[in-house]
Order: sequence, then structure tokens, then C-alpha cells
Amino acid sequence: MNKLLNIWLLAAVFALVACGDEHLVDKDSNVLRQFAFAGPDGYNTEIANRFAPLEDVFVEQGQTLRFYAGYSIGGLIYTDETLQPYYNGILWKIGESTFNLNSFRYTFNEPGVMDGSLETTDTYGDTLRSTFKIYVNTPNSISLDFPYNGYNQAEPTDDQSLPLRWTVSGIDPWETSRCEVYLSYDPDSVWISPLGAIDCYSEGTLMGSLVEDFDSVAQKAIDLNDSSFTLYWGTKMLVTSVSGRQYRDSTEIFHFSTKILNETSTIKIPLVYDRYRDNSILQTVAYLIANNGDTLETLTGDRISNTLVAKVKPQLGLKVLVKETYRREYASESLIVDVPAYTVLTTDTIVLKDNVAPQISSYHDTIGAAEDVEFLLFDDGSGINESRLSVIVDFDTIQPTYSNPVLSFHTRCFGRCKIEFLGEDNARNKVSDVHWYIENMSSYRVITGPFPNREY
Repeated sequence: MNKLLNIWLLAAVFALVACGDEHLVDKDSNVLRQFAFAGPDGYNTEIANRFAPLEDVFVEQGQTLRFYAGYSIGGLIYTDETLQPYYNGILWKIGESTFNLNSFRYTFNEPGVMDGSLETTDTYGDTLRSTFKIYVNTPNSISLDFPYNGYNQAEPTDDQSLPLRWTVSGIDPWETSRCEVYLSYDPDSVWISPLGAIDCYSEGTLMGSLVEDFDSVAQKAIDLNDSSFTLYWGTKMLVTSVSGRQYRDSTEIFHFSTKILNETSTIKIPLVYDRYRDNSILQTVAYLIANNGDTLETLTGDRISNTLVAKVKPQLGLKVLVKETYRREYASESLIVDVPAYTVLTTDTIVLKDNVAPQISSYHDTIGAAEDVEFLLFDDGSGINESRLSVIVDFDTIQPTYSNPVLSFHTRCFGRCKIEFLGEDNARNKVSDVHWYIENMSSYRVITGPFPNREY
């Protein structure tokens, strides 16, 4: 009995030893490895085949990434639950947030640097740990500061020194920047070629003469005492991240002018007719009125978009009054400016607007039974928008013919019918909300009206 028991105990010991050796062999040969991955949200290809495990992650503010935990035993990396029997739990940390999912989405709303990690506890109680850094880029922007738009005190002399300043934002510590400065006499040619490049946090300076002293067209010298030059400038910014990605932005184009060396200044008045589409002749009249009420000068123009120019003495409270002589539905506009000495002053653009509705009236009170119906449609402003005209006779819509100012159409009304007009001018002022009646009197027809459409 004891012999059998000893044999059984010995067999049990051998069994235990064998089992222990097998456990150790499994642990050495079947080592679980982990990997942290991230890709664009919505990416539907196996992530491990496309992206490398995380070390440094560069994302844009507001961007959403999907993170994946990847595992392998002896080769292939799985980001699904294939190897889940080999670990007991996972813990992600993204900044102050934690997740215990194999895969999850995260939106980076705040710029800056964040720490990230993935920890996995395997079935042996060992902890696997992967760490990485997340760099959330701040959106870049650049805007011009000086010379500000419309600056008119730049020196025209050879020894001038004009500072160039701008404001940049969004350049992160892991990014470098370079700004290119552009300058031209022609606003359409500003971006052709840069003057030079500089670090965006530095200030540029224009040295030397900004003007030309010889008119090649007129073949004569330019008198700087009585002349001003307008220059246009802008800046382009190139931001480069340590990740290799580049970001570009540019400013709007500003203009500045050199000052006139004698005391007399120049005033430029840009103006435009809002939504003018007619072919009639325009006549713009601009009055320059001193603050004591005296009219100093009268300027005229005849184009839809124009700039009126005059030389004036430096003064405070100069009033500019602009009127349209022929198209009387365009209302007068005015502004008041102070005119410094030695300058070319460009005022705000004056926009003349038509706020008056087209007027309509019947051409005849009585017409023949077979004649077309004719009305007179007037607009003394932006002009009639013919594509928007239609006539409603009772419930039938008719497309009329319009030959300024006559609007005509044909209707087969056999009794008494209501006539309404739909239309507008080019400034979108609608035709008056009224109607007429046309009544068949056997051998002729009578037109009566207008009557308001809203009857009480």
C-alpha cells in the first residue's frame, strides 16, 4: 500500500514539475506585445497595415482621431479582439481623459502638447506600457499693422526708412516661420515677386526712395513737391512643423502713399452706383464744401465706378456731397473728412443707391377689343430688370414685352378681369402693390385703376 502511495506521490511530483516547465515555456515563447495606433476618424482599412505605432502625434485643433490598441504574439498585429484571451484589461490616457476600450474616438479641441499612454495587463499580471506625445496645432494667421491701409505720410526722399509691421498668431513651439514681403505700384502685381524673406516675429524696414523721379511716358522729371505715389503691399507666411508639414497664409493687400512735399494736399473720392444696369447716361456731381459752408470746388463724372480727384488746402471738416443729375432715383450721399497737409487722402467709397420702386400707369383708358394692353413702366434709377417681369390676368400668368417705357401684353379676357404686375428694378425695388381691371364692352375694352391690392 505504501509502495503504491509512494509511486503515486512520485508521479504527482513529476507531473507538477512538468506542468511548471510547460508554463515557463509558454510564457517565454508566447510573449504578448502591444502597440498604440491612431488614424483619421472613419478610416476603414486595417490600421496596422497603414500606420506606424505612435511616438509623436501631430493633429489640428478640432480634428478627431480614432485610437486603436494593437497586439501581437509572434508576428501579426491585431487591432480587433482576436488576442483578447491573452490580457485582462487596458487603460488609455489622453491628457486628463481615460478610456478602457480597444478603440475610441477623441476630438482635440484645445491646442498644445498632451501626454498619451496605453497600459495593458496581461494574463500573467505583467503591465505593458506605451507612451507618446500629442501636438495639437494652433490655427495660423497673419495680418498687416503698419503702414496701415490708407497711410499717407510715407517720405518720398532717398533717406527715408519705413517700418513694416504685422501680427502673427498660432505658431507653436514645434514650428518655425518665415514671412515674405511683397510690394508693387500695381495692386494686380503685388504677389508676383517678393522683396525678401524674414522671420515672422521680426520687423521689416523699407530703406531708400519709394518713388520714381522720371516719367518715362511723358519723358520728363517728376516734381516730388507736387506728386504722390501709391504703393501696395502684403505678406505671405510659411509655417513648418517638425513633422514636416507646412502651412501657408497671406494677408490682404494694403496701400499707402508718399506725402506731397508742398502744403497742398490731394483728395481722392471713389464712388460707385449700386446695381446700375441701365444704358442711360450718368452725370455725377461732387461738391467740396468747407466747414463754413463755402463751395470750394465742383467735380463731375459719368461712369458707374469712378474716382474723382481734386487738390485742396489742408483743413478740418471738409464736406463731400455727391449727387446724380440724370438718374434721380439715386439718392445723394455725403461724408465729412479732415485733410492733413502734404498728403493724398483717399476717402471711403461713396455708394449711390436706388431705393425708389418703379412706377406703373395705364397707357390708355380705352382700347380696341383686339388690341394689346399697354402700360407705362418707369424707373429713373438702376433700370427695370426685364427678366423679373410678369403679368397676372385673373389667374393666368403672361410674359409681357417691355420696350422702355412701354410694357405690353395680349389677353383674351371676355368679361371683367383683374390685372396685376410682378417685377422689380435692378436694385430689387418691387413694382407697386396695386392692380387694375380690364372690362370687355363688346367693341372696345375699358381699363380702370389703380387699386390697392390690400383692400379693407
